[in-house]
Amino acid sequence: MPPPPASAALAPAFIPASAAPSLARSEEALLGQQRREAFLAVIAAAICIGFSAIFVRLSDVGPAAIGFWRLFFALGPMAVWALAERRHASRQRAPARSLPARLTVRQMVLVAGAGAFFAADLIFFHIAMRHTSTANALLLGNLAVVFVFVFGWLWLGERPTRGLVMAIVLALPGAALIVGASAGSHGTVSGGGIPGVSVFGDSLALSAATCYAAYMLTLRALRRGGEGRAPALGGGTVALLSSAVGAVVCLTFALAAGEVIIPQSFKGLMALVGLGLIAHAAGQGLATFALGRLPAGVISVGLLLQIVVGTSLAAVLFGEIPSIGVVAGGSLVVAGVIAVRPARRPRRP
Repeated sequence: MPPPPASAALAPAFIPASAAPSLARSEEALLGQQRREAFLAVIAAAICIGFSAIFVRLSDVGPAAIGFWRLFFALGPMAVWALAERRHASRQRAPARSLPARLTVRQMVLVAGAGAFFAADLIFFHIAMRHTSTANALLLGNLAVVFVFVFGWLWLGERPTRGLVMAIVLALPGAALIVGASAGSHGTVSGGGIPGVSVFGDSLALSAATCYAAYMLTLRALRRGGEGRAPALGGGTVALLSSAVGAVVCLTFALAAGEVIIPQSFKGLMALVGLGLIAHAAGQGLATFALGRLPAGVISVGLLLQIVVGTSLAAVLFGEIPSIGVVAGGSLVVAGVIAVRPARRPRRP
């Protein structure tokens, strides 16, 4: 391909000085719009993921098998997303932020790690749901924000902002209020087979939080790229590859543990489909999209909104009516989400 004409190379030198501030403002406005869109994606992701605990309760296969079907049913939408990314990159004649011809060794390791971390998160969380309350599992599972807060600082160099600190100060006590109000003293809820709290179940939920934090930070590293000439992977490609790896890990664990793998009822099947399409394809897909535009810590705090969603759904479907304490805690969680929202940059004169 011949080099561009000299006039093209010299053109920037003849841009009027008065136009430079205008271009800078346009770039700032575009960046701000992208960050706000990413934040809205986080809120939508939290709503979708909030259905996870309900679908897990309604399923009738083993914990790891639940993870396998969740990821299996999500592979179709993820493949469509990855293909759309590739076609868009081709039309723009830009470096492919989708599936490159060949992944680098670093990218393969990160993809495998992301899938393994997410599979472990699902297995731990699904087992925890059988040994503790929905409220405890949701709160402790969402303590991933604390691990992301620390690991993101140490690994990715994302120092916490004042808004993020304020969000954690508001959101975590709010989540604690929800647990304190909803984890009753009785073991089950009116014959529904819903377990009470236990140290074992809570420990598993904490383990799930650790694995999910590692998953988010690994995705962030993949979305950043930066290894030599290797481009960053697009959100659709990252979600597709990590989900495929996670499905293999979950199925292997389910087979080794002798779990029930085939759904035993139509309700159980629909719960697994909902997990795949709503909680994972929509929820995790939107979160992955946002990871390319917002710090991982901001996204983790925003996703705490799923506690409110899950608690509300449990009240409607299982009769777990939230008390005043739960409502107060939910209000603090929402306040934390508002505190971490990316602010609009002031317009320069």
